[in-house]
Amino acid sequence: MPNRFSLAHLASFSIEGADAHDFAQAQFTVDVNTLSGERWAPLACCDPKGRVIAFMIARSAEDRIELILPASQAEDVGKTLAMFTIGRKVTISEPGPVAGSFHPDAATAVLGPDPGRGLTAGIEATADAAAQRRWQRLDLCLALPWLEPASARQHLPQWLGLEALGGLVHDKGCYPGQEVIARLHFSGKVKYRTTGLILDSGLEVPAHARLADEQGRRVGHWLYGFGDSDAGAGLAVLDNRIADGGQVWIRVGENTCPAKVTAAETLC
Repeated sequence: MPNRFSLAHLASFSIEGADAHDFAQAQFTVDVNTLSGERWAPLACCDPKGRVIAFMIARSAEDRIELILPASQAEDVGKTLAMFTIGRKVTISEPGPVAGSFHPDAATAVLGPDPGRGLTAGIEATADAAAQRRWQRLDLCLALPWLEPASARQHLPQWLGLEALGGLVHDKGCYPGQEVIARLHFSGKVKYRTTGLILDSGLEVPAHARLADEQGRRVGHWLYGFGDSDAGAGLAVLDNRIADGGQVWIRVGENTCPAKVTAAETLC
């Protein structure tokens, strides 16, 4: 058995029933026919304007799609998806726990972008603050764009790097926001990207905090991150005109904190 620990910041739920796969195909940014039971793959659900409601990871089973997302979004996303189940032979389960492992066994589905880690949905596990913190830092370095309620419905999937993660395809059927997302793809005019930030303080930064340039102009928003008393690191959606090595300012209430722009993978 793998040594599992609780990932309390995440939650799981499932879409079940004879129409589960067809329903999921009409809701998410990937071709669900490519999902497997052995690997958790990135995807997103979007609103009609193409803005990402939630970034998730998913795996497939017979008559079931299992999903993992931030616990703070689980209830809202479940209710949003349930609105589209009328006339479908499908049910949305209640949110459940998620357990992680740094040494997954053959029976544990692995994280697609990092197969050295495994996740199990619906399993209670012992809390391990150090392991959970390490897990979240690794997600940060992979640029997994986990959202919070404050950052939901704010960003197009291209801004969140979903194409690079394999969580966005353009050769499948329609889903909410697909036309807007396709227009951006074919225009090639993607103005924002997801990138890492290094802070010189341990300021606690809330989701969707404003980022500004030297002139005070908005150039992006904070997604999530971590810090201690001396420094911090995080993930942000940033204007493409701000190059790696550049500096931005994070505004939190009356406080302003400088941050250096860097590729997410350099944060580990």
